[in-house]
Amino acid sequence: MARFAERHLMPDRVRVTRDGSDDLLDPDTGRLVPAPDRVVHEGQAGLYGQQERIRSRSGRGTAWVEEVRPAYRMLFPLSAPEFREGDTVTVLEARDEHAVGRTYRVSALDEVSSVPVLRTVRVEEHNRKKSS
Repeated sequence: MARFAERHLMPDRVRVTRDGSDDLLDPDTGRLVPAPDRVVHEGQAGLYGQQERIRSRSGRGTAWVEEVRPAYRMLFPLSAPEFREGDTVTVLEARDEHAVGRTYRVSALDEVSSVPVLRTVRVEEHNRKKSS
């Protein structure tokens, strides 16, 4: 089942990076500089859009307000590492040419299952600019 999922549900190629958390000492200048982002995964994935419906009250005694927001799930092979909230996903290649260059942020930890077939991660769109 995992091979089927990887072959048919993950047609895109992505890079997942994690912010460098500590500063590094630049030996040439003697100054602390931000650590570069670290690539935690580069490989196949599948991006799937959905809509989230959120109900809330705008104030005391007022009617319920329903908001619809775009949401995305990204599928990864089981061999991919566990991702963290805040990791950045950049689409490098995709069947949908409009997806190439877009970035997404991991918004929730990986979903787990008793019968794992693939990794499912919730992501939020971060940037629509095309990479050059």
